[in-house]
Amino acid sequence: MAAAFDIRNIVLQNLAGSTREEVEGYIQETIDTREEEALPGMGILFEVVWSKSDTSERENMMNKIMQGIPATKM
Repeated sequence: MAAAFDIRNIVLQNLAGSTREEVEGYIQETIDTREEEALPGMGILFEVVWSKSDTSERENMMNKIMQGIPATKM
């Protein structure tokens, strides 16, 4: 069953034509306000970054991600 809309396309089209500062503002505002509705958009931006990154960059990202995840379950 196909989705009624393609969220990846919607997010990227909503950001199309944005300046670097506008995209950075979107990211920072999402982090600052902790708006859960914006999380899918952040995931899509991460997907873009991941797909454009080489092995070394991915390793660096994974190191940072792992530093932010608690070592044990609460």
